[in-house]
Amino acid sequence: MDDNDCFACGLDNPVGLKLKFSIEEGSGRSLCRTVIPGHFSGWRGAAHGGIITTLLDETMVYACTSIGWLTVTGTITVKFHRPVPTETPLEVTGTVLRNRGRSITAEGSITVGGVLLASAEGVFIPLKELENPLETFRDRLVP
Repeated sequence: MDDNDCFACGLDNPVGLKLKFSIEEGSGRSLCRTVIPGHFSGWRGAAHGGIITTLLDETMVYACTSIGWLTVTGTITVKFHRPVPTETPLEVTGTVLRNRGRSITAEGSITVGGVLLASAEGVFIPLKELENPLETFRDRLVP
């Protein structure tokens, strides 16, 4: 049950990231523009790997949402190409690669100025088909 307390996108979580996404129904894509606060660093000025993984996971979940599925993560593999800076505007994208019915494969990336900083691929397990995904997550989408 969604209680709007998700660490990544829950608007009621006082210590969460409060991420908002742009999705177009049926597109298989998601986009999040965000800034990671400095208190989520690993080394000074560089985001902690767990936060980076969270961003990639969530954007792939929202890519799955765009094709009408509420999903949970089955597996995720993350590649850290360069340090992801804190206090810097980031572009986080997700794309559905394959939908096999019982599993959906997606990829995600984090970039700054077109430079790839981190990427991931994951397998997501569909839990529930959404009749209107844009309405279901309206408060977590960029208007």
